[in-house]
Amino acid sequence: MGYMDYIILGVYLVAVTVLGIFSRQKERTRTDFYLAGRSMGWIPIGLSVMVTAFSVVNYMAIPTEVFANGSYVLISLPIFFLSAFLVSRLWLPRLYRMQLSSVYSFFQERFDSRVRILASSVFIIWRVFWMATALYAAGMLLSKISHTNIYLIILIAGLAATLYTGIGGMRAVMWTDCLQFAVLFGGIIIALVLVLAAQGWDDFFATAAGDGKFMPFYPFDPGFFSLDPHLRIGFFSGVIGVTVAFLTRYGADQVVVQRYLTARSLADAQRGIWLNAAAAFIALLLLALFGVAIYVKAVAAGVVPAGGLNLTPVAQRKLLAVQQLVAAISNLPAGVYGLVVSGLLAATMSSIDSGINACSNAWENDIHPLFTGKAATATGLGRYSTLGFGIICTLLGLLLVPLVGYTKSLFVIVNQIVNALGSPLLALFIAGIYCRGVTAAGAFWGGVCGFVFSVLFSLTYNGLALHYYAVVNLIVTLFCIITVSMVYKIIRGDTVFK
Repeated sequence: MGYMDYIILGVYLVAVTVLGIFSRQKERTRTDFYLAGRSMGWIPIGLSVMVTAFSVVNYMAIPTEVFANGSYVLISLPIFFLSAFLVSRLWLPRLYRMQLSSVYSFFQERFDSRVRILASSVFIIWRVFWMATALYAAGMLLSKISHTNIYLIILIAGLAATLYTGIGGMRAVMWTDCLQFAVLFGGIIIALVLVLAAQGWDDFFATAAGDGKFMPFYPFDPGFFSLDPHLRIGFFSGVIGVTVAFLTRYGADQVVVQRYLTARSLADAQRGIWLNAAAAFIALLLLALFGVAIYVKAVAAGVVPAGGLNLTPVAQRKLLAVQQLVAAISNLPAGVYGLVVSGLLAATMSSIDSGINACSNAWENDIHPLFTGKAATATGLGRYSTLGFGIICTLLGLLLVPLVGYTKSLFVIVNQIVNALGSPLLALFIAGIYCRGVTAAGAFWGGVCGFVFSVLFSLTYNGLALHYYAVVNLIVTLFCIITVSMVYKIIRGDTVFK
C-alpha cells in the first residue's frame, strides 16, 4: 500500500468513528439506546440491514466460489425478494405491533421465560461465532493484500467498531452503516470496472462462457435440476435451503429484526426490507461478476490454463482463487486500492457493530433481568455489555488465526455451519406463531435438542448439498419441538392436538 492508500484508509477509519460518536443523542431509555428511539426512516433501515448481513466473508466467498466453480451461487439472488415478501407480509406486522425491544421477548408471551432465555442464548452463541469468523476472514484477506499483521487488523476492526457502538448505540450503528454502504459499494464497482476494462468485453465473455464460469445458466447444465441431495449446489437445494437461511436471517435474527423495530412506522420497516433486497441483489451480482473477471484475468496472464481449472483438485482451486483475488486487488491503482481495502474493513465493521449491539440487547433484555429480577439502564449495563461482547468477539477472532486451516472454503463454512446454526431459531418462531398445540416444555426441550443436533450435524457431517444443512436443522428442530409437546400432553392426559 502506498501513501495515498494509507491516507484513504485512515480517513475512512476516522470518519466512521467520528460519525458513530457524534450521531449519539442523549439516551433516556433502553429504547433510545437499542432502537434509536424508533425514529429511523426506510432508507437507513434498508442500507443498514444490507451491510449488516454483508461482511468480508461475502466479499471473499462469492468471487472465489465463482472463480472455482461457476455461477451456481447466483440461485440465491431471487430469494432475496421472496424472503422480503414473506417477512414483510407475514412476519413483520405481528412483531412490529408488539413494540418489542428484543424480538425474543415474543417467547415470554407465547411460552415462558425458559424459552425466551433459550432463544436469546442460541442467538448469542450463533452471532458471536459469526462475528469471530468475519473478523478472522477480514484479517486473513487484508493481511495478504496489505502485508499487514493479521492480529493488528483484527484488533483495529474489532475495537474500533466496539468503541463507537458502545458510545453511540443503535443510532451510531445505523448511520455508520450508511457510510460503510457507500464505501463498500464504491469499492466493488470501481474494482470491477477497472478489472473488466483491462480485458476487453469480447474476450471476457468468450473465455468465461467457454470455461463454464456462467454455468449452470450458460451453457445450461441439466444436472442443475437433479434431485440428488449430495449435489453440491442444485436448483432445489438452492431454492429451498437459501429460503430457509434467508428467512432465518431476516425473520428470526435479532441483528436484522432490531433494525425493523427502529422504524418510525410499519410502512418504513417494510420499505426498508425491499430496499435491502434490491441492494443485496446488486451487491452479490457485482461480486459474482468480479469473480468471473478475476478468472478471465488469470487466464490471460497464463496463471490458469484455459478450460483446465475444472480438472484441478478442489483444494488447489480454492487456494488459487484466493491468490488471484488478492492479486487482482493488490494490482489496483493507488487510491482505488485504498478504497477497496476500506470497503473490506467497512464490510467487517458493519457486521461487528450490529452484532455486538444486538447481543447486548438480547443479554440485557432477555437474560439478565430474568436472573437478577431487575432491568439495567441503557447507560449502565448496555454500554458495559456492548464493550464485553466486542472484546469477546475480537479475542475469538484472534484465536481463530492459529486454529482455522484451509480444509474448508469460506463459502462452505458460511453455508454449512454459520447459516445452518440459525435454523433452530426459525423453528422456534414457526412453532410459536403457527403451531398452536406446541407447549412451553415442548418448545424448550425440543429447541435444546434441535440446537444440539444442529451443531453436531453441521460440524461433523459432510457430503450433503451445502444449502440443505439449514433445511435439515430446521426440520429436525421442528420435529423435536412438536414431538416433545405431544409427549408432555400425553403424560398430563391432555388432548394431543388441542
